Amino acid sequence: MTRSVSRFVVGLALLVAVGAMLVLLFKPRTNGISAVAQVKVDASHQLAPVGDIIGAAVNEYYWSPSDPVHPDWHDDYLGRTIEPVRALAPANGRRVGIRFGHTPTDGSWGRDGYHWLDAFDPNEWAMSIDEFMEYADRVGGEPYVAVNFGSGTASEAASFVAYVNGVDVENPYVRMRTDRGHSEPYNVKHWIIGFEPYAQWETGYGADRAYDYANPGAENGGDPAWHGKPASSPADYAARAAEFARLMRAASPIIIRLYAPLNNWDLAYYGGAEASVDAIVPVLADEIDGLSIHFYPTNTGYGMSDEDLLGRPESLADRIDALRGLLRRHGPRAAALDIVDVEFNNASQSNEQTHQLVNGLFVADTLRVFAEKRVTSGFYFAVSAARGNGSGFTLFEQGDVERPMPAYQAMQLVARHLGTEAVESVVARSKMVTAKGGKAGPSTYPSLTTLASLSPDRRTLYLVVVNKHLVLDQSAEIELRGARPEGSARITLLSGSTPGATAGGVHLTESKYDLGSSSFFGPMLGMLSAQVWPPQTSFTYAFPAYSVTGIAIPLAATVPQ
Repeated sequence: MTRSVSRFVVGLALLVAVGAMLVLLFKPRTNGISAVAQVKVDASHQLAPVGDIIGAAVNEYYWSPSDPVHPDWHDDYLGRTIEPVRALAPANGRRVGIRFGHTPTDGSWGRDGYHWLDAFDPNEWAMSIDEFMEYADRVGGEPYVAVNFGSGTASEAASFVAYVNGVDVENPYVRMRTDRGHSEPYNVKHWIIGFEPYAQWETGYGADRAYDYANPGAENGGDPAWHGKPASSPADYAARAAEFARLMRAASPIIIRLYAPLNNWDLAYYGGAEASVDAIVPVLADEIDGLSIHFYPTNTGYGMSDEDLLGRPESLADRIDALRGLLRRHGPRAAALDIVDVEFNNASQSNEQTHQLVNGLFVADTLRVFAEKRVTSGFYFAVSAARGNGSGFTLFEQGDVERPMPAYQAMQLVARHLGTEAVESVVARSKMVTAKGGKAGPSTYPSLTTLASLSPDRRTLYLVVVNKHLVLDQSAEIELRGARPEGSARITLLSGSTPGATAGGVHLTESKYDLGSSSFFGPMLGMLSAQVWPPQTSFTYAFPAYSVTGIAIPLAATVPQ
């Protein structure tokens, strides 16, 4: 062995020895907890940018505080939610998504839907776009606006866009907005063309009900160019949605992003996943920017137990993967379409489960799927119900903003631990749960899930851990690669006495966890890691049963892009 080779071997051995010593020095205390699961986080492996996934749909009335017709607007309706909704602003600097779609926008079971011009009548109990935009501004929200597909027309939708975004004073809708005291355009970027045209309960699905657009005898005349061509036909739906898109885009002086529904979350409508994609996507891919799905998984088909509910985010992830695979078959334009407007709650009918901690776990885990699967926007249904209303479709129990639902608390925890970029986080040896399911049969899924993301300055690693097991606490060894922690992590825990705990019995608590200091060895560790191995450390932490834990980990150096 030559002297130079010998020196190299000795030097390499020294580096490895020092590196091993440093890894031991920087491995935080485990407090005697025996690790069961393993979580591997790689901050250098970035998955996807995080979209507007902290969002909620508006399903209640809002009026201007100066409106003499509705002087009680703040105390009794949506205005009272401004501060708590503003508090949902995510740590990544994005705005809370606020989706306008006065229920039912398209109409239901053949009844009439929302007409934006009618909402300006002070005697109408319907939110106007001016009122919605004031609310979005007050909460610091990113507005998403839906148009009436089921009982409206493309020209009506285009006039709506012109009112909201137009600048040409010769346009009668721009003049109308100016006359109403709004000289500047609202410049809404995101528009949704109807909601659930694939479903029989949606007006427009048929051609024989009072306000179905395809009904020649409709009470408002329907949409003459589309008589006899209801949305129950995916080909006719796609062709009509394309007309909406062309007219709406032409009505806006700014670039807008247009989204159209494709199917339910399970891709079971319109003949199934492949049939619906093949019928709809070739017609719409060049006209729109994204496809919308809705996610309400608790029903007799998929099971209604807590275990069933908590397994469905995994099912959603599988369906999104399948959908992206089908889109790729239709070329690069189709493959680039966003998955958007994922309206969600546990069930399409309000139930006890919606009020409970288990629904908070479901919400947190669903947001994980949104972030990791590149969902561009998601909206919990809904922001609020009227004061005293016991509906589960609200973030506040009985409409009381002093009693946030577990769903709100879960959304707030995730928002506080949400970066701009989701990074790889893999769980092994988690306790598995088997849910009986409904007609779809049983499902087995890991009960411990994680979402990891990086802050905008890439100096904080956020980790959200959901323990969906309804009986067992779980400890996990968390291994961090590509990032070097420093100091103390901030821990936020969402927990309650039982999975069925409701508002008042579910709490967010904060604590600190000492990760050790790297101030002395930092430069040396940085030099060694650049030459020998990526930065790596680990710590063990225990996660209580039926809980959500947020961990904000400060980093000693910026994670490179």
